[in-house]
Amino acid sequence: MWKDKIKEEAVTALKNHDQKLVDVLRYLVSLIDKRGLALPPEKMTEAEEIAVLRKELKNKEESREMFLKAGRQDLVLQLDFEIEVVKKYLPKEMDEVELRKVVETVTAETEKNFGIVMREVMKKVGGQASGEAVARIVKEVIG
Repeated sequence: MWKDKIKEEAVTALKNHDQKLVDVLRYLVSLIDKRGLALPPEKMTEAEEIAVLRKELKNKEESREMFLKAGRQDLVLQLDFEIEVVKKYLPKEMDEVELRKVVETVTAETEKNFGIVMREVMKKVGGQASGEAVARIVKEVIG
């Protein structure tokens, strides 16, 4: 599970006196733990952990854009570092061609209902694509 790997790397960073990295890694572990508390016991899956990391990545990217517009270069640099750390723990993104194939397969197997297709595609891609990318392609294929 990703949480265990992040914890191990936090210990290594602590031993290397890299407090900036330790802080980011501990925060990621706390987000995963918080999500785990909201779920029934033993229901925290790798997909849930990836969803937490994806959401945090999106939040950091949005914050970065706001700080960039505000001219806060110091905060932009900090968020650039944090974004790179989060990306390190996310699986490689599917490219658009692969994602389109999955969407077309699911669309052929199920009814052409946006919600049903989205749910099935998200199950199949297992965190390898963002919800926005999947939604955009599903809309193109269905519509």
